[in-house]
Amino acid sequence: MEQENIHYIKHHLHSASGMIAHYENITVIIIDDNKVKTKTSENTILMQELGHYMAGAYYHTNSPFELIEEIEHKADKKAWAEFFPYEEIKKLMKRGLTTATEIAKYYDVEVPYMAKCLNYYYKHYGFN
Repeated sequence: MEQENIHYIKHHLHSASGMIAHYENITVIIIDDNKVKTKTSENTILMQELGHYMAGAYYHTNSPFELIEEIEHKADKKAWAEFFPYEEIKKLMKRGLTTATEIAKYYDVEVPYMAKCLNYYYKHYGFN
């Protein structure tokens, strides 16, 4: 984040635990530390928000639901490719880490986020 000049602040957010804001040449990731209680949760949010940055995938809060879902998925795919590359996941599985819980613990992220990543990889690439 420092290398990309992305600012990181902790501040109260009305309805989200974290968000990324991008305006002109300023990017800020905001985490509500009243809602985010663990380092694992913080890591998960940071990775997902960095996915938005890397994919250039932003939306307005009043965007249509379908557009938000599409952009969130685009950001997730970019974050997964960067932080949990498919080939690396396959190597972990060959070493015996086979469940979403085990792999999430390895990366120190939340299990539902890892499960979503693994499901995407399975559907698109398989784990042969």
